[in-house]
Amino acid sequence: MPIKLAKTVARLAVLVVAIVAALWVYRAHLARSLPELQVWHTHEVQNEFRAKDFPEGISFYQYKELEKRLFDELDDAVYYNANGRLNRYNKASDIFPGDEGQQWNRSFELHNDTLRGGVLFIHGASDSPYSTRSIAKLFNDAGMYVLSVRLPGNGTIPSGLRDADLDDWLAITKMGADHVRETIGVDLPLYIAGYSVGGALAVDYAIDSLEDESLHTPARLFLYTPAIGVSAAARFSSWDLALSKLPVFGKFAWLTVEAEFDPYKFNSFAKNAGHITYLLTERLRKKFTSLTDKSRLPPVISFQSLVDSTIKVDSLVNQFYKNLAATGSELVLFDINRADDIEHFMKNTEQSLISDLEVSDLPFHYTLVTNTSGDSNEILARTRAAGKTGFTTTPLNMEWPNSVYSLSHVSLPFKSDDRWYGGIESSKSSLGTLAPRGETAILRTPIARFMRLRYNPFFDYLAERTLAFCAACEIDQTTVTTEVTMRIPFIFSTSATIH
Repeated sequence: MPIKLAKTVARLAVLVVAIVAALWVYRAHLARSLPELQVWHTHEVQNEFRAKDFPEGISFYQYKELEKRLFDELDDAVYYNANGRLNRYNKASDIFPGDEGQQWNRSFELHNDTLRGGVLFIHGASDSPYSTRSIAKLFNDAGMYVLSVRLPGNGTIPSGLRDADLDDWLAITKMGADHVRETIGVDLPLYIAGYSVGGALAVDYAIDSLEDESLHTPARLFLYTPAIGVSAAARFSSWDLALSKLPVFGKFAWLTVEAEFDPYKFNSFAKNAGHITYLLTERLRKKFTSLTDKSRLPPVISFQSLVDSTIKVDSLVNQFYKNLAATGSELVLFDINRADDIEHFMKNTEQSLISDLEVSDLPFHYTLVTNTSGDSNEILARTRAAGKTGFTTTPLNMEWPNSVYSLSHVSLPFKSDDRWYGGIESSKSSLGTLAPRGETAILRTPIARFMRLRYNPFFDYLAERTLAFCAACEIDQTTVTTEVTMRIPFIFSTSATIH
């Protein structure tokens, strides 16, 4: 390269670096205009699990004791100092669920006298074990022992995620699988269920277990809106975290700083949580790609909304499902509401994904839950068996609620009558029915947070398909109507072997 050209290239490189650095610092400066940080954003928890402090691992009983000390610490440092009628950290507020309800922010177990197997359930980032509660009870009622673990940094205060680490989540996943296997013995099947980030952790653990004899390969995986892929922009969050170490740019560690009125999920979001999720998905992508014999993976069922602002649906379909072996895995995709009077207002950016699934020769069973027609809110299930071309159509005797145009990432695991997120107006503090009206500019909380659906109007169908895939589950036939039986496709409900 001529010297003159080399100097020009060098100058341009320096200019680009200078521009990027200037924009980066400018973004950090803008972050200073975020709302003032409260004690739940700034307190550094002392009793949270850190994998580096437990090089030999931790037992579930030790973890429960550590959780107790953690919540005792928060009682003194956070709850005692909180006020406000709609503040989750004020025990006198309208949204504090009481000490008994607050237990759903911690790890929990569901035992069963007629034990048929065990399930490890893992929740998502900025979340808590509460989000697993309804499906966990479903498994438990069907004869399964269930352990739902709290991932470190979650269920407590938002600053917990600011200080969490991926190794912490991996260690607690391993701890949970160890405890389930110890509880149910060596002969009964172990399943792993995961919601959002918990889904990625479930698959990651399953792949590791194929080579590591100290781990327990699950017989099946149950995934609910799994975070198999996230936005590529998350890779740059580490840059923001580095600059946020400077006190003047402390708020740059936060993507959002909002009022905390949700008793089981953070509204404020630490960028570190996004960074950990990105690291996890990249780790999972590399391991899954390098796995030469994918038939060794356990069968997987996933439930996913076609539109999802948290994870990349195309990554779940194209990078994961299409590369699975034909071992009986299933994908249940919930379409948008395609009623004519609603679809007119909708972007249709995911139509290509639906079209591709219509024509592909797939190694997995595929179901699309969609409208019966454009002039109806009623839904049906279009199902195609792996390797086949034809679809079977099954009416579900369900319909879209008024004004609901899609499911959301945060809605799938919650029943319509959920105390906190349901759509039935049985409680003045249900987040599922909040619909403020007025001028948007004066709201401290983005209006999109109130618009996002918080419950699944088709939860019963999700429950039926979950149980049909759970080969070890005992379904009480006295409570299963002919209508329900007909909604579960024959190809999915005739497993003669419990495994």
